[in-house]
Amino acid sequence: MDVELILDGPAHTNWMAPPPGRCPFCQDLSAQPTDEDIYPKWLVREMERHGARSSDPRRRRINWPTTTVCQHCNNTWMSTLENDVKDILVPMFFQVRSLDEHTQGRLALWAAKMAVLLDVVGDNIVPHGAGQGLEIFRQPHHGMQVWIAAYHDVNPLAVVSRPIYMPENDSHDGFLGLCVTFSVVKVAFQVFIPFCEGDLAQLEDFHGSVLQIWPPADPLLDWPPRYRFDSTSIQALAARINDNRENVTMNVNLSAAQRVAKAPPENEPVGESRQTE
Repeated sequence: MDVELILDGPAHTNWMAPPPGRCPFCQDLSAQPTDEDIYPKWLVREMERHGARSSDPRRRRINWPTTTVCQHCNNTWMSTLENDVKDILVPMFFQVRSLDEHTQGRLALWAAKMAVLLDVVGDNIVPHGAGQGLEIFRQPHHGMQVWIAAYHDVNPLAVVSRPIYMPENDSHDGFLGLCVTFSVVKVAFQVFIPFCEGDLAQLEDFHGSVLQIWPPADPLLDWPPRYRFDSTSIQALAARINDNRENVTMNVNLSAAQRVAKAPPENEPVGESRQTE
């Protein structure tokens, strides 16, 4: 399995996107660029541990995508963010926990960063202000929305990028926004990046299985939610934000999320784990 970005829509250009060669975050053209792995090494190890494999039997390792990011962004705020999110996200693969507003904010910033990088190696339509705002304010910019859901599949990685077009506009540059849905091991993220002011209609939450983390809707969220998605049903999750250009109808089968007891305090013996529906 090599990483392949699913782009739901025709190829297009966008004058608002950052020009080639610039860091997608600080926009500095003179800064020394580095090839940044879209998926950080700690997450690559986790995904390979959970079954991600190269589709080419002659190649032992997966061809993970990279993009150009300046050394300053890579070695400062992005490095700090990866360390923070690693400590949050890895336990979420296995344990019940509560997510406070600070934790939700770190996850949301990381997911937004991932959405920008996935767009850079895909269609490259996100306005440069979206990435730049992450670097300046260290949080998703005004109007961005981020959700999380539980995920479980033999393929721990799924990515669906859906451009949202303006109604009755045949131009491929008539964008309302971009919705990026992706999974990492046992957590699915959905990031909506608007290109103009406005509000989303009420969205399907699949029996409370999609939790909003940006802007925080609840100061304390219980993880995981009751149901989880797989590589098939995540397509329905990706399509819940749509531009009504076509009717979206699909059957969705969700399985009960596994809920393992919270981890014991450090140095305390680990007892037998329990599972509930």
